[in-house]
Amino acid sequence: MIYGEVSVQEYPLYSRRDVSEALRMSHSTLYWWLRSNHRGSVISVSRHDRALNFLQLSEAFAIAHMRKTLGISLSKIRQASEYLRNNLGIRYPLINPGIRVGTDVYFRHARDILLNASRHGQVESEELIGEYISRIAFGEEDLPDAVYPWIPGNERRSIQINPRIRFGQPTIAGTGISVAAVRGRFEADESPEDIAESYEISHARVEDALAYAAC
Repeated sequence: MIYGEVSVQEYPLYSRRDVSEALRMSHSTLYWWLRSNHRGSVISVSRHDRALNFLQLSEAFAIAHMRKTLGISLSKIRQASEYLRNNLGIRYPLINPGIRVGTDVYFRHARDILLNASRHGQVESEELIGEYISRIAFGEEDLPDAVYPWIPGNERRSIQINPRIRFGQPTIAGTGISVAAVRGRFEADESPEDIAESYEISHARVEDALAYAAC
């Protein structure tokens, strides 16, 4: 899908607050990642961008995993990203599937920068990088088509963020039912069982939507 000359992945769908809420992270953390220093922001964004696109949301998703789960410093994430961008010309290198298992010498070096700096030390790069890459569905030109954020308490891919569905807002995967709609009905005192019956989906998927909305 193309909006004018801009692909749906690069169309500015999100406010910065939208991104932080979709990824269940603090607004101040995201704003810090978008703040420019003498080398620019850690997320690929220009000073003129007021809204963010789906690829920038995906980058924030990847960085959040590296920071929270792997314990990698922001400076090392920036170093690895700039290294790949400068040597391979990839605009969004941290959300390229090559960062997981790509054999190119530049990808291998970028993984070394990241994983040697993590609190895990020397580890299997495919395992840890794969934790977030496996939550991204890729389409043409190795660009993300959808992100499946983590849900507290399970590894199911029940929630999807897809720029082609509901204007990129979080939905129950495969249904087009927005998480906001499920939460709204629950807050209006409908039971998860009634919501599931109404939408003709499993109770577990409603519970996953509510768990995601609550975190």
